[in-house]
Amino acid sequence: MAEEQKILRVVSWNVNGLYSTLKDAASRYQSASYYFSDVLHADIVCFQEAKIQEEKLEKWMAFVPSYDSYWAFSQEKKGYSGVVTYVKDKLLPLDARADWLVTQDDDSDDEASTADLCKEGRIMYTDHGSFVLLNVYVPNAGGQIGQPRMDFKLRYLKALQKTCDALVRSGRHVVVVGDFNVAHRDIDVHSRWKIAEIYTVEEREWIDGFLNKYVDLYRHFHPNETDVFSVWNQKTEARIHNEGLRIDFAVCDKGFLPQVIDVDIMKMVPKKWSDHAAVVMVLKEQPSLGSHPAPALSSRNLKQFIDDPRQKKLTSLFSRGSGSQVSEPKERLCLASLPVSEGEQLQFSEEGGEHSLEMVLQPLPSQNNDVTDSASVMAGDNEFDSVLREQNTIQDRQCVVISQKDECVVRVPKVSAIGMKSRTGKGVLGNKRKGEPGTSTAGGKQRSLVSFFKAATGD
Repeated sequence: MAEEQKILRVVSWNVNGLYSTLKDAASRYQSASYYFSDVLHADIVCFQEAKIQEEKLEKWMAFVPSYDSYWAFSQEKKGYSGVVTYVKDKLLPLDARADWLVTQDDDSDDEASTADLCKEGRIMYTDHGSFVLLNVYVPNAGGQIGQPRMDFKLRYLKALQKTCDALVRSGRHVVVVGDFNVAHRDIDVHSRWKIAEIYTVEEREWIDGFLNKYVDLYRHFHPNETDVFSVWNQKTEARIHNEGLRIDFAVCDKGFLPQVIDVDIMKMVPKKWSDHAAVVMVLKEQPSLGSHPAPALSSRNLKQFIDDPRQKKLTSLFSRGSGSQVSEPKERLCLASLPVSEGEQLQFSEEGGEHSLEMVLQPLPSQNNDVTDSASVMAGDNEFDSVLREQNTIQDRQCVVISQKDECVVRVPKVSAIGMKSRTGKGVLGNKRKGEPGTSTAGGKQRSLVSFFKAATGD
């Protein structure tokens, strides 16, 4: 039996507002990490039109377990445009650059003329060793009469091609994914229109020239497919009748083409998430880059999430009162064996404290072949911190708690994992089974949160 070919899967999607879509996806599919890895099956996810303000970026979006993120924010207009590239930890890029375009070539005036192009969060460059990936959101010419941003759009398109050309001349392979805001030929628009009716001569000349040098990967693999589009007018019934355009691309230089297995367009569900469909590119497995530092723009280096005084550590839940704190334990922690079964819910809080924990046995699909179960620990109001990174035991089983952002992944071999949710409020201690509200703990006595923890013996 032939060995299954190892691949690298890249998903590119103009999401038309990332916050609500990713939040909904995390709710529908257990977590954002599960959505990326088990629904999209993506090694790299490129979003365009994220519309996230830098100062309002939330930790759960920046730190999706098993993925690093790389953000380009609009500096000119808040909550506008913006792209982000999520990359699996094992594919950590060598370099990342936000809003990076080649600023000069033979023309000494180019640097000044492109400065304004690099302020709207429209491109993210990540270096993956065997290729450079450009996640791009080309500006629209403007919907008003006269298309006031046409000049800006044409300058941006020319700068994008100049950037690709410079990278190829330097010996690099280039992959470009994203929303180009221009279709190529009549086959790429609904039959009710002609390409010349929608785009200017200058736009059509640019896309013709660019795709003469570089490969439109969807058309390469599906040269005669008709009625395949990537965007529809959400204000009409265009999507129902499939009256759309194909303006979302995956493109590479001709030398990199042998590395590409397939490219297709995936219509997203539910449709309300975006007016665009995603482009999925499948590559052959690329050479490993080995161990190296994360690029400066990696989410793990975002200053607002490093030693943030507003983020409370898990150990702060162990204090006996609001005025006292215990030092962070230096020993390993064990979670005592709890008399619980699948579906049972425990609620308890520390005596005199303001926080409580809710624990529910909830087996989740494994994302790691080395374990049979994993659980997602979501921290409400950013109350957990990355403090439990050592070997621990849950129900006398050895496990590892890996904490990233305000979502932890608890990996537990051969036991249904326990999901924990933090919540605020002065609650009463109690052991509450589903369908048995008010059931108390053994002996009818309340137990403090600390009593569930003990120092490990080191055995």
